[in-house]
Amino acid sequence: MRTPRIVRRCSQTLAFVLFVSILWSTTYPLHGIISAAILFQLDPLIMSLTALSQRVLLPALVLSLVILLLFVVFGRFFCGWCCPLGALIDAVAAMRRRFPLLSDQQNLRLIRPKYLVLTLLVAAAGLGVQLAWIADPVVIMARFVSLIMIPGVTASADSLFAWLIQTFGWYGAVYDLYRQLKMSLLGVKSSVFAHTVFILATVLLSAGAALFIPRFWCRACCPLGALYAVFARHPWFRRSVSSCSRCMR
Repeated sequence: MRTPRIVRRCSQTLAFVLFVSILWSTTYPLHGIISAAILFQLDPLIMSLTALSQRVLLPALVLSLVILLLFVVFGRFFCGWCCPLGALIDAVAAMRRRFPLLSDQQNLRLIRPKYLVLTLLVAAAGLGVQLAWIADPVVIMARFVSLIMIPGVTASADSLFAWLIQTFGWYGAVYDLYRQLKMSLLGVKSSVFAHTVFILATVLLSAGAALFIPRFWCRACCPLGALYAVFARHPWFRRSVSSCSRCMR
């Protein structure tokens, strides 16, 4: 089972790097090749509930429906292989070597709430209120990366370069490198918003819970995972897993 796990970790890492690079490259004043909008247009939960709440047919619905069809064929490949929040949660969970194995009854009680969350989001959208932007994992991570991670990395790198240049007098190649980065990667516009603390708390709680119950957010809370599970309940291609790593719908 070690080789599939390594492959899955590589897939999660590449997907996370791509996710961050798309958001970073489209942060003002940079102009990315891939628009960050595609991250949400491929999200069937966001697209369907936005269309429902606004009573409109969005062109991007076609893309999200294609994604749902892929789940019908291949099962829930996104959750464990591509989800940026799932990748962060698994990285945190890796700090703990062993977890107690949940019984089938415990697992059943654990996974039910996310279907309730999905139902509430659909009901709210039916009443004209779009709440999926609060609970969707792609949106949660997009906000975290854009409003916390990128500003934090750029501010830290800026301070490091300033300290190196002033302390050691590196006004040659290091200063030239710093100027080039300030015109590109480190020159993105960073803003502080009032709800930044809420975003950080959401990510920390979602990831931190994995230290106590493996993939707690994914199993118990994620409405996107619940939507995917509905369409992937009887996939055309199904992978087999051992009891210690059984797939939790």
